Amino acid sequence: MSILILLELWCIRTKLLSERITSKSMSSKKISSEKPVIEKLPLKELAEKHFAAMRELRRTIHKNPELSFGENKTMALVASEMRRLGYAVKEGIGKTGLTAEFAEQECQTETSQREKPIKSKVGIRADMDALPITEDNPHDYCSTNSGVMHACGHDAHTACALGAAMILADLNKDGLLPDFGKQIRFLFQPAEESTNADGKSGASLMMEDGALEGVEALVGLHVFPNLPLGMIGLKEGALLAACDTFEIKILGKGGHGAYPEDGIDAIVLAAQAVQAIQTIISRRKSALSPCVLTLGGIRSTTYAPNIIAEAVEITGTARYFEPALHELIRSELERALAIVRALGGDYQLFYKNENPPLINDALMTDAVRQTATVLVGKENIIEPTLQLGSEDFSFYCQKTKACFAVLGAQIEGDTRNLHTPRFDIDEACLKTGAALLAGSALHFLSRDSQ
Repeated sequence: MSILILLELWCIRTKLLSERITSKSMSSKKISSEKPVIEKLPLKELAEKHFAAMRELRRTIHKNPELSFGENKTMALVASEMRRLGYAVKEGIGKTGLTAEFAEQECQTETSQREKPIKSKVGIRADMDALPITEDNPHDYCSTNSGVMHACGHDAHTACALGAAMILADLNKDGLLPDFGKQIRFLFQPAEESTNADGKSGASLMMEDGALEGVEALVGLHVFPNLPLGMIGLKEGALLAACDTFEIKILGKGGHGAYPEDGIDAIVLAAQAVQAIQTIISRRKSALSPCVLTLGGIRSTTYAPNIIAEAVEITGTARYFEPALHELIRSELERALAIVRALGGDYQLFYKNENPPLINDALMTDAVRQTATVLVGKENIIEPTLQLGSEDFSFYCQKTKACFAVLGAQIEGDTRNLHTPRFDIDEACLKTGAALLAGSALHFLSRDSQ
């Protein structure tokens, strides 16, 4: 009798366990099949709604370009727009940059500091500076600042970030923005193209002023005029190279061109040094490690047929991905320049590490990839090859989970190039860029909140 009871109890227990497992399985399937937040929100529709405003802002910034650390009018324009959208703004970050984020309305007072920002977790970054280039385009919104031009698309990056702010503000106003969606900070950065007297660009200065405090992840992008419109480039890991710059001064002894034996010709010394430097990449570095060393300029202190130059200046750059190459290139430059002293002259070498290599974080890159898939389809996402160009976004990558995306901006049938007088984009890319920035930040936060 007791055996039968035990058997019956065992059967009941087995049935209950089976039902519990089935219930958990069904619950798990229900959770995994639920659409991610980026598929529920009208990101593309809102980007389309705000396209005219983004385009107008981009053209205003394009028409009034400002060089690194001089982006005062651009900063004021962006700050005004972000405040209009309801964001709390801090100006003067990194000198001429700013940060902005959602404000806690209930904390407002009558003071100028009434907008107390809530804790941020994901950042959206855009650079704002222009280049010392004279524009050669036919538009009525061409640069009005002589010799200065947005030839690298920073006007578009700023417009995309402003568009993302518009999208998020609309979602918030309509009650569609999840609570975690307010944990987003915008970083409008100055001076990506240049450094100050201390060798620091805008990214480093923004971080010194607290722009990344409380930020776990960051997303940014760059327009590419040779990538078709509607395409997005994403690559986990290394994408852009480190950038070192250097200045060399070759010192000789001046004299009369008729009596070279009385001087030490700095031009001849420089010619020997240039030849020696050219062997660094081919003979002092592994062929399996990508690296380029370029001498971009050379000039003597005199330019006359009958004068022995007393000094020559040389400027150059090194680009690479492996951190160890920083010391290798520097030490090999010293070795190559030793020939100058062997020939009776002297030299000075000023070597500066401007940017580390840009290495995209796997988790944030995945969030951007999933957002891009929703926006443009998997078939329109490519993996770029390694690029020896550089970007100071790389400094952020060292401190946070960051991803830098490539945004297709090609004008159909008319490919332009970065850093040239005729650089231009198809402005329709602003829609994709704005939606990608807003969606990627939201998607990362939604995954982290689960």
